[in-house]
Amino acid sequence: MKLMLTCEHASNRLPAAFKKAVPADVLKTHRAYDIGAVHVFRKLVKFAKPEFYCEGKYSRLFVDLNRTITNKSAFSEYYEQLDKATASKVKAQATTYWNEYRTVIEKFVKANAKKEIIHLGIHSFTPELNGKVRNTDIGILYDPSRPQERAYANVIKEEIKRLYPAMKVRFNYPYKGTSDGLTTTLRKKFGPRYVGIEIEINQKFFL
Repeated sequence: MKLMLTCEHASNRLPAAFKKAVPADVLKTHRAYDIGAVHVFRKLVKFAKPEFYCEGKYSRLFVDLNRTITNKSAFSEYYEQLDKATASKVKAQATTYWNEYRTVIEKFVKANAKKEIIHLGIHSFTPELNGKVRNTDIGILYDPSRPQERAYANVIKEEIKRLYPAMKVRFNYPYKGTSDGLTTTLRKKFGPRYVGIEIEINQKFFL
């Protein structure tokens, strides 16, 4: 078994060519990155010593590493603030960055294709969205149709509840584990030996 940890929305940084398009106050919000996620991710890396780990170095407003590049939400609305020529150039840079990030991950999974790969993607979610309060502390996202993912998701939930009994833990909340993302792409490419689970932590613990 090989453990892989990733944190796609670790940073709110922007490349120089895109900085003028995004207001500074937006960069401080959950729109720009997963607040607190990188701190949990780095602690897990230090504790678990995974065989592979990586984190995003730019904001998802530049490009969302957890979406397929053809998904309309991969590129934010802030590209509209740039003239066409600049937007095209910046999108090309973003696409190259996205490809490099995905390629390194897929190379590791492919190199270990004969072993079981356990992938934990570390994310966080805003406590309230569109006026609706999210009523959980930690979400565990997985594909219910995959027995190995279901088994590991149960183990993770049981361990969290053992360590923190008061924590509210839910499966496939506040998002579905089968929605477009890095884990869904890797499932399709590498089959049952790949086990992809996303951990979603309520940002209220970091605000």
